[in-house]
Order: sequence, then C-alpha cells, then structure tokens
Amino acid sequence: MNVEQVLPMVQQLRHHEKLELVHRLINLIDEESQQSEQVVANPDKEPNGAKIAKLMAEIAARGTAFQDIDDPVAWQREIRKDRPLPGRE
Repeated sequence: MNVEQVLPMVQQLRHHEKLELVHRLINLIDEESQQSEQVVANPDKEPNGAKIAKLMAEIAARGTAFQDIDDPVAWQREIRKDRPLPGRE
C-alpha cells in the first residue's frame, strides 16, 4: 500500500479516529527510536552484567586487586564505618 491509497482512507475517518491514529503513529515512532538508541548504546548487545563479570574476572586473574591492603578486616571495618549524615549531628 502506498500514500495515495492510504490518504483517502484517513480522510474518511472521524475526527477522534484521526486523533487516535496520530497517537498510535507517535507511539510507534517513539518505540522505533528507543530501539535504535538501545542498539547504538550497546551495539554488541551483550548485557552489561556479563561485561562487568568478565572485567572483574580479568582483574582477579591478574592477582593485583587489593594488593595494597595489609589488613583486610581493618579495611572492611573502615569502609563500613557509619559516617555522620550531612545536616545531622
């Protein structure tokens, strides 16, 4: 079907039907643009979680992660220590 065939059918629609058609077209266009943005943002379509896991495995394989921490228990206590919230005393 081409524009010349569709246009007369659209012209025969009632006003509210034309509005509904326009809304549906807008939604379709939005969906297509969102899908194309997702492909551009993540062109290889590999989930981010899998990428992060792969990077973490590579870091662990090097054996140098957290190498500068002498006492892991003390480090963990310091990291988890409660800190005062801004504006509260």
